[in-house]
Amino acid sequence: MNAPYPWQARQWQDLLRLSDRDRLGHALLFSGREGVGVADLALTFAHRTLCEGPSPDVRPCGKCRGCTLYQAGNHPDLKILAPVEEGKAIVIDQVRELAGFYALKSHYGRAKIVFICPADAMNPAAANALLKVLEEPPPGALLMLAAHRFSAISMTIRSRCIRVPCEQVDITMALPWLAKELPNFSPAALTRVLRQAGGAPLTARAIANSDRSELDSEIEAAFAGIQQGRTHALLQAKQFADVSLAELLRVLISLISRLILAKFGCRSIYDPADEPLEPGLQGLSDHLNLKHLYALLDLLFESKLLLSRQSGLREADIAEALWLGLGRASGRQGK
Repeated sequence: MNAPYPWQARQWQDLLRLSDRDRLGHALLFSGREGVGVADLALTFAHRTLCEGPSPDVRPCGKCRGCTLYQAGNHPDLKILAPVEEGKAIVIDQVRELAGFYALKSHYGRAKIVFICPADAMNPAAANALLKVLEEPPPGALLMLAAHRFSAISMTIRSRCIRVPCEQVDITMALPWLAKELPNFSPAALTRVLRQAGGAPLTARAIANSDRSELDSEIEAAFAGIQQGRTHALLQAKQFADVSLAELLRVLISLISRLILAKFGCRSIYDPADEPLEPGLQGLSDHLNLKHLYALLDLLFESKLLLSRQSGLREADIAEALWLGLGRASGRQGK
């Protein structure tokens, strides 16, 4: 296998064709949600580009000078831009460093690569500074951007890049890979965890290996308790206060999306076609108002956007608002 993951085989072949025909241009924009391996694909291709081995049609050889420097993390022709702290923005001073990087010629006669990840973390000033590099790229420059939110990338930047979409994951390739990663999981358990992850295999693996692998089931049970009047949303907010906002959003987006599908008698694309709908989910959805579910889904995506923009709001306050939204969606609380 040449691509980092089996579900990326098509994108990998497209990149090889562009490279072989000398049509890569000067900028590539990799896009796809978290958990599908966007950054891994981009970095593997950067590694291949810097490889000096005798087989350019396959993955990096891992033995040549270029590979040795890349693996040591100090290849002089590769620069990586990322937030200084997790959750922070990429700022203009970081982008300005590219001028000095591109002022020097390639050390080994290959491309000088800049990898920006996540590109959607650039603040407006940084994005404007990058645009100047894209408009007048230095000779031999290759900019590689990886974005989890394609819509957050400005149209002016998008129009100057070749897009490599990585959003779609073929579950017939993802499930066998997941089975090798989680050998103790049954086929049904693998399907369930992939569904919980929204079809993102790397996220599914992280869920399975986490200390709270049953978090999705726990929150679903809490929502059922709220809907049945056995508990209150604010009590559950305190009960799950130790769950990070990002993880809470992941679970709730998955749960509400599946409840909406259940209202229409539909199943997730990650469910086997020959299996019935989840009985508990179907029973819960029967008592919910579709309008309230869509309103809650809107709130969840708005909250996810606030989180990604480092809005300054306290995560605990956002989480509490989400639980109150669950109460309203249940039809019993917060009318």
